[in-house]
Amino acid sequence: MDLDRVVSILATTLYIIENEKLSTRRAFREACRIHKCRFQLTMREELYELVRSFISRYYTLKYIVLSSGRRPSYRLLARLFLYIYHDEGGLNPRSIVKKTTLSNLPEIIESLEFAELHVKYSLPEWFYKRLALLLPTSDLVNLLSSMNKRVLWLRINTLKVDVDKALKNLEKWARVEVDPDIPYLVKVFASKRPIRSLDLVKSGEVIPQDKASVLAVEALKPDPGSVIYDFAAAPGIKSSLIMQLTENRARIVAIDNSPRRLWKTTYLLKHYGVDLSRVEIVLGDSRYITLKDRGEYGLIDAPCTSNGSISKDPAIKIFLGDMSLVYRMKQLQLGILYNALKHVENAVYTTCSLLPEEGEEVVNEVLNMGVEHHPVEPGIRASTGYSIYRYWDRVKRTFPHIHECEGFFISRLER
Repeated sequence: MDLDRVVSILATTLYIIENEKLSTRRAFREACRIHKCRFQLTMREELYELVRSFISRYYTLKYIVLSSGRRPSYRLLARLFLYIYHDEGGLNPRSIVKKTTLSNLPEIIESLEFAELHVKYSLPEWFYKRLALLLPTSDLVNLLSSMNKRVLWLRINTLKVDVDKALKNLEKWARVEVDPDIPYLVKVFASKRPIRSLDLVKSGEVIPQDKASVLAVEALKPDPGSVIYDFAAAPGIKSSLIMQLTENRARIVAIDNSPRRLWKTTYLLKHYGVDLSRVEIVLGDSRYITLKDRGEYGLIDAPCTSNGSISKDPAIKIFLGDMSLVYRMKQLQLGILYNALKHVENAVYTTCSLLPEEGEEVVNEVLNMGVEHHPVEPGIRASTGYSIYRYWDRVKRTFPHIHECEGFFISRLER
C-alpha cells in the first residue's frame, strides 16, 4: 500500500472527525470516497483498524509534536503515527522518515514512559482527572488501558433463529464463548472474516450489541403484553431486544425526535423480525412529549457523551476535548428522565458514560424534583455506582476492565 496515500487517508479522516463531528467509521468512509479507495474488503478492514489506532492515539501524538516545538498538522500527525507505530500496519516507514524527523524525537518518545497517564493513554486531561477522583489508582490504570481495547459481543436474535443453530453456524467463522449469565449473548475472540460480513449478521439472525447495552434491557424485565415506552428509541436495537425477551408480545411506543432515525428504526425492527403491528413509531421530543396512556415500563437510554464506548469509536476521545459537552448532555438527560417518569410506573435510566454527571447526578437531581419514583436494585450482575453519591448501592455500573464491555450506568426507578 502506498505510504503517501495512507498518510492522506489518515489525515483526512482526522480532519473530518474534528470538523464534521463524525464517528471514526463514517469519517473513514468519507475519506475513502475522497481518495477513491478501491480495496478488497479484507484490506479495507485492515486499513480501518490502522485508522482506529491512529485516532485513538491522537492526544499522545499531539503531545509529541507540541513537545518538539512544531505545529501538529494533520499530515504530520499521520506521518508521525506511521513512523512510531508502523509495525501495526506492516508498513515500512523509511520513505517518510525525513518528512517526520523531529530533532528531539527519540528523547520525547522515551519520556512517554514517565508522562502523565492521560498522555500515555491518549485522553483529554480533564477526563482523566475526573476519573482519578472516582477510582483507586490501580483500577484507574486498568480502566484506561482497557478503553483502548475493544471486546466484541454478539446477540443471537431468537426472533429469527434458534440459539444452538446460530452458535453452530457462528463457530464455522469465529471463536466465540457464550456468556455465563445471558445465554443468547456471545463474546467473540477471533474471526476469519469481518463480523459484519457474515451471513448471520446480514440476515439479522445475529446482532452486534455490547453486553452493557443488553444488561440495560435485562434490568427493565419487560413482561409479555405490557406497554413499554422507549423514550430514545433510535436505532431500535434495544427495542428489538425487548421484543425478543417478550417473544413479540409486548407493545412498544418508540419515540425519537428525528424522522431519519425513526425511518432507520422501523427498517431495523422489521429486519430483526419484530412484529411491527405491536410497535407505534412516534416523532417527538421526549423532554416535552405528552402521552395519552400510562405505560408499565419506560426505557430511557438517554443521549450522552458516549465516553463509555471509546473502545468502539475512538473519535469520542476527540469530541471529549470540549468539556462543556458533558453539561449540555446532562441538561438533556434531566429533561428526558423527568418527563418520562410522568408516564410510566417503572423505568430504566441508562447512559453509555463513565461519568457521574451523566449517571448518579442525574438520578439524584430528578429524585429531588418531587417525582414519586425511587431507585431499586436493577437485578443484574455488575458493579455498584460511585460511593460518594447517595444512591450508589442501588444503581449499577459496567466497566471495560472488569466486565469486558462498554462503560454504562444503569438504574431502575419504581413508583
